[in-house]
Amino acid sequence: MARRKVGATIQAPKTEQPKDWKQSMKQAMTLLIVVVIFGGGVYLHQADTLPVKHVTVEGELRHTDKDGLVAAVSPLVRGSFVDVDVAGIRQAGEALPWVKQIQVRRVWPDTLHLVVEEHKAIARWNEDGLVNTSGAVFFPAQATLPKGLVQLNGPNGTSELMARRLVDIQGQVDSLDLRVTAISMDKRRAWQVDFKGGLHLKLGRADGDLRLSRFITVYGSSLNTYSEQIKEVDMRYTNGLAVVWQDGQQPDFNGTV
Repeated sequence: MARRKVGATIQAPKTEQPKDWKQSMKQAMTLLIVVVIFGGGVYLHQADTLPVKHVTVEGELRHTDKDGLVAAVSPLVRGSFVDVDVAGIRQAGEALPWVKQIQVRRVWPDTLHLVVEEHKAIARWNEDGLVNTSGAVFFPAQATLPKGLVQLNGPNGTSELMARRLVDIQGQVDSLDLRVTAISMDKRRAWQVDFKGGLHLKLGRADGDLRLSRFITVYGSSLNTYSEQIKEVDMRYTNGLAVVWQDGQQPDFNGTV
């Protein structure tokens, strides 16, 4: 009986897989970029890195002193150029009486540029305020109040309404050569208007637009002939008006106009 020959099986050695050097390099570069960005961000946000050294001001300033504005915002100009408190600086600047709004711009590498808009006053408000073109009230120093503005007197919170009413009334009486000097509205919402030359007009609470229209019609047709002698015109009547004459200046007037 033939015997089977038992032989050893020889296995081929395992070959090592080649490394993907391109992929490894990409991963390393990505990690390096992340580290640089993170480190750079931390560096730039440190207070002593890129400090703000200059504050410049732009805008047509008639009532606001530039040096005073810079002094008002300077306590908030701290930290780095990157994370300076822009909102706080804007708020501090807009707290000045004549400043309406401020835009804060960063100018690389060490400057803050303030673009300033002042209030434009169109009327005086009650005893110590002014009304701007948006109808908002602000309260500057008395010494800075402009001369010759229309006087508005009314309850708190009505300045925007009264500013619109001023523009509307003046626009309607321009053709009569009348110039509004004051408008008043009391707590009952009764309106009165004063004109240059002393004419006082009472419109009352209801139907103010209709009463103003009637006044314009009557005054323009013949009542303006007596403009220098009229002290007051009261339109608070359903189908008529009442005229109060200046003392000692009542004309020869038959009661019709």
